[in-house]
Amino acid sequence: MNENKNFGNCKVGTCNFMCPAAEIELLQTDTDKMVKEYSRPAAGKRDPGPDDLRPPEVLVRTVDYLLGSITARKDVAWKDIYDFVFDRLRCVRQDMVIQNIGGSSGINILEKIARFHIYAGYRLCTEPIARFDPKINNQHTQECLKRLLYVYSVVPGNHDNRQEFESVYLLYNLGQTDALMHFYDLSKDLRTSSLISLCYRTSIEYMLGNHVRCLRLLHHHLCKRYPILLCALHRHLSNIQRQSLQTMNTAFSSKASKYPVGNLLKLFMFTDTDHVISECEQCGLNISNDKQSVNFLKGSFVHPDKEHKSYLEVIDKLITMDNLSDILLKKLPP
Repeated sequence: MNENKNFGNCKVGTCNFMCPAAEIELLQTDTDKMVKEYSRPAAGKRDPGPDDLRPPEVLVRTVDYLLGSITARKDVAWKDIYDFVFDRLRCVRQDMVIQNIGGSSGINILEKIARFHIYAGYRLCTEPIARFDPKINNQHTQECLKRLLYVYSVVPGNHDNRQEFESVYLLYNLGQTDALMHFYDLSKDLRTSSLISLCYRTSIEYMLGNHVRCLRLLHHHLCKRYPILLCALHRHLSNIQRQSLQTMNTAFSSKASKYPVGNLLKLFMFTDTDHVISECEQCGLNISNDKQSVNFLKGSFVHPDKEHKSYLEVIDKLITMDNLSDILLKKLPP
C-alpha cells in the first residue's frame, strides 16, 4: 500500500488540472480558476476515466484553492460561496472514492473539507431552510469525519491534527453513545491528552444534564486555540438552552419565583436580553412586565417547534473573514 496515495488496486487519475481538459476546452476559460463540478452517477453514463480523475496532489491543490481563495471573498454573499465550494468539494470527495485515496493526502484533504462543513453549519445557522439545509450539511460533515477517523486508524504514524478532529467528533456528536464508545477505542495517549479528555468530559456533562459545565468549554483556553471546536459545539447550543430552561422551570417552580433574566443570559450563552425573553416566551414561560425576571412554574413549559439559532460573540471574535482561510487550511499555529 502506498500510504501517500491510494488504498488497494483502483483507478489512478492523470488529470493535472483542477478541471478535466475536456471541460476546459468546452468552456474555453482560465484553466487556473476552473474547478471540476460534481456529476451524479447515473445509469448509462460513462464511468470516469483516468483523464477525468485528479490525482491526490491535484486534489490537495484544488482544496487549497477553494478554501484559500474563494471562501474569504467579500464581494459575494457567503451563502453563494457555500453553494459553489460545497459542490466542488463534493466532487473532490467523489474523485477520492473512485481512486480510493487514503494516506497522508487523504487525511490532508478530509481535514480541510470537514473544517469547511463545520464552519458553514455555524456561519449559515440563521439562514432559512430554503436557502441552507443543515441536515444535508450535517450528513456530509459526518461522512467526512467518520472517513477521516478511519484513515487515521489505518495509516501508521502520528498525525498532527488527530487530537483536534477526535475532539471535533466528540463535540459534533455531543452525548451520542457511538462517539463516546469511539473514545474508548483510542490509544491511552490520545484518551489522556488534554484536549480530547476535555471534550470527552464535556460530552459526558451534556449527557448527564450538567449544561452549565458543558458550556464552560466555550471559554476554555484550549478550545479557543481551535475555533472549529466551538463551531462543532455551537450546533447543540439551542438545544442546551432549552433543556436548561426546562430543568430550571422544574427546580425553581413557584408562583412567586422571579429569576433574573440577566442570570440566564450569563449562564446559558444567550446573545442578549431580547434573545432570553424571546426564548422564554416560546417555551411558555412568563416574563415580568419590566422584562427583568422570569416566572418558573411547573406545567407551563412547552417545546417550541423551531430552534432559535444565533451567532456567538466568542466565535465571531476568533473567526473573521480576514483569517477564515488560514483557519480552514490550518495555517495559523494552535
